[in-house]
Amino acid sequence: MSSFALGLGGIGVMLAMLFLRQPVWLALGVIGIGGNWALNGLMASKFVAGTTMFDVASNYNLSVIPLFILMGEIATGSRMSAELFNAARVMLSGLRGGLGIATLAASGAFGAICGSSVATAASMTRIAMPEMGRAGYDTGYSAATVAAGGSLGILIPPSIILVIYGSITETSVARLFAASMLPGILLMLLYVAVAMIVAGKGGAAPTERPASLRERLAALRKPWQFGLLFLLTIGGIYAGLFSPTEAASIGAFGAIVLGAWKGGLTLDGLVQAIKSSVAVSCALFMIIVGATLFSNFVVQTRLPDTLLGLAENAGMSAFMVMTLIVVIYIVLGCFLEGIGMVLITVPVFLPIVVGYGFDPIWFGVLVALLVELGLITPPVGMNLFIIRAQVPDVPMKALYSAILPFLAAPIVLIVLLFIAPAIALWLPNLLY
Repeated sequence: MSSFALGLGGIGVMLAMLFLRQPVWLALGVIGIGGNWALNGLMASKFVAGTTMFDVASNYNLSVIPLFILMGEIATGSRMSAELFNAARVMLSGLRGGLGIATLAASGAFGAICGSSVATAASMTRIAMPEMGRAGYDTGYSAATVAAGGSLGILIPPSIILVIYGSITETSVARLFAASMLPGILLMLLYVAVAMIVAGKGGAAPTERPASLRERLAALRKPWQFGLLFLLTIGGIYAGLFSPTEAASIGAFGAIVLGAWKGGLTLDGLVQAIKSSVAVSCALFMIIVGATLFSNFVVQTRLPDTLLGLAENAGMSAFMVMTLIVVIYIVLGCFLEGIGMVLITVPVFLPIVVGYGFDPIWFGVLVALLVELGLITPPVGMNLFIIRAQVPDVPMKALYSAILPFLAAPIVLIVLLFIAPAIALWLPNLLY
């Protein structure tokens, strides 16, 4: 069997394991180890497996992941997200669907210090859904705005997906964060536009009483800690004061200090946040270990180079190749978890994308956006199930139906990124 055929067969077996509901890390690791064994022998495969575990666990750049997760856990546990939502609710009162728009705005801001879509969606479900229910909002509309807003944590920096992408592609995480800032803000505005259009049709969302100027100013003062954490982390990275890892450690420490000072973070809450961060980080690192083994196998089969040669020989244009890649991501996003999807596909697709002249930083933003789309795409959008688990009385049929209009926002942004790549590349080229 040729190495190319072995690579295709390995990917096929891995996808079969995933569809049989095997853990992502197990599917990646089994194919990585087994593929290396078939190519180089048992001893070489054992050596690669052992060194990969050590290399991933001791990778300084990956330490940003547990630190950003800890910052998000503390922000959620100390009720910072509740104050942020309340400020957005008051500021946007008087608009039809104001609570839905406030949910999107608060989710975007929360994602700016959290970096996790799951944490954002879970937090906003607990905070926003009861408020919208009491105000008379349609349940499906409420859940859809929470699901869409939660996905913003994937794109708006800091983003765990972009950290992982930067690690496996050896691209600058700081440049990736800069590249995703404008697309993240633009996507939030597109979601707001969709929410306003849907709110004006069919009575999905009522118009609320406008708040007074005094109420708006009072509400705006409360979530100041979010602005401070953002300046410490993302602002410090953009200003060149900190590396992403240093910024994550400062942000995590700052969240602990602010949470304790405001009285929302107890010792038990801090211990629980650390435990949750360790559990999530361990799961992510196991996936990264498996993906590293899988990537090593794919590189040795020369599968990406062969696919690139086949595409060029077939006369496929860059636009046709990228369209095919986007379609593959959208289909996979309907069934696979985001981080696993990135780790499975990027080692295969990135050499092809670069071979056709596309910027790897731009492609990283596109991948994050496609993962974000997968988080809210039926039938297996992760954010939809996060909401369903916390609000079990929401019918899945109603949730699927309500989320469909919001899928237009990331699709529009994907088109804009192809038309104007500067949306992603202008800021990193300006700063670095």
